[in-house]
Amino acid sequence: MALEGTTVRVQAFRCRDYGFKGWRAHIPSRRGIPTPAVSEGRVFVGGGFGSHDIYALDAAEGRLLWHLRTSDDGPTATTVVGTRVVFNTESCTLYTVAGESGQIVWQRWLGDPLLAQPAIGDGKVFAVYPHRGEHFLAAFELETGSESWKLHVSHDAITAVVYAEGAVFFSTFDGRVWCVDPATGSLQWEEKRQATSAPWVAAGKVYVAQKNPGASSGANPQRARAADGEGAWPRERTARVSRRSGSPEYRYREKEAMYLRGKRRLPEMDSYQKYDAGVGFSSPPPSAKLRSAEALIGEHLVSRAQRFQGSRPVVVDGVLYQVTGDELEATDAEKGHTLWKWRCEHRSVAERALTPPAVANGRVWVGTWEGRIVSFDAATGEVRWSVDVGAPVHWQPAIAGGSVFAGLEDGSLVSFRTGDPSDDGWPMWGGGPGHNGLS
Repeated sequence: MALEGTTVRVQAFRCRDYGFKGWRAHIPSRRGIPTPAVSEGRVFVGGGFGSHDIYALDAAEGRLLWHLRTSDDGPTATTVVGTRVVFNTESCTLYTVAGESGQIVWQRWLGDPLLAQPAIGDGKVFAVYPHRGEHFLAAFELETGSESWKLHVSHDAITAVVYAEGAVFFSTFDGRVWCVDPATGSLQWEEKRQATSAPWVAAGKVYVAQKNPGASSGANPQRARAADGEGAWPRERTARVSRRSGSPEYRYREKEAMYLRGKRRLPEMDSYQKYDAGVGFSSPPPSAKLRSAEALIGEHLVSRAQRFQGSRPVVVDGVLYQVTGDELEATDAEKGHTLWKWRCEHRSVAERALTPPAVANGRVWVGTWEGRIVSFDAATGEVRWSVDVGAPVHWQPAIAGGSVFAGLEDGSLVSFRTGDPSDDGWPMWGGGPGHNGLS
């Protein structure tokens, strides 16, 4: 049921450098907060891995509107279409709730654990889930939750299922990319691509981050010494494949990707191990198949796999925006040449420096592990502003109505108003309910 009166402490603030006014909501779970979804003056956000909480806040002031206590823990980032808010919990349920009240419209137990966000498209919810040692992609009616079809797949989806250009796309933790007919559930194609992100679909092409496990040349010795163990550094690039067949068309420049290496030394790793243990995973369950995920992306914990977003690319107006190699780069999507690039200061050799980019209205936004949200001119790469939000930003920010909304690793949700109406058009993770922009 929806509960009133839950304590969410909200503080108003003004950004020191730019004078932007905003608010910070301290979520009681004190876990890393995923990307919120913004719709019709409300912000919908989960309490993080291990929590049982979904909140609706007033977008202008951060005031609590309602709170839903879920039966299962670990809500994903929320996805919104119309008045419906949709999310998975890690253990183990797909929810659709009413955005106005927080009342549950329907819920469906799927399997444990659930690692990816569902997508919404054509009146259906698309979700991947485990069942008796196998995985399935299924379609459910948005309003009733009735199952339309299901398809056997090899693994859970990386970050999110994607609905775009009249089809369902997703990457799995064994490196495959899939394309499925949303009406019937028939498999259009499936290709082994060493994929390390959810795909992006634009103009009949599919773009996906891709791991190259081969040796790197000219590795930075200082960073190499700080890494765990010996051997080649993994490398990562964005690949373009055919929307129709999945056949490869182009590979963009590859870069060193220390963040994909297994057994990295992370100061936060003890916390994530406690998060897993706190929900009953003293070791990863066999149903999660995390050995293949560790081989691909270097993550072996359920909590780390659920928060993984990879170097998910975005393509808008013929320009590819990517964060492979901890560097934001704009590239001509057809010809492959660099238009501009930007690298932030980053002290960690093993944690990602940047969130996946959000792109809309001639603007690009990223969050940084150093605790900033940065906005760029999409054409030139010029920094428009860079705001210190006081804690690491792991999840992609949401941009709506002249305001920025971001979940932080200290367990808070921050929002500030830029005063620029062009700061709009990316109201949830992936930019829309299909996770492929608002189109």
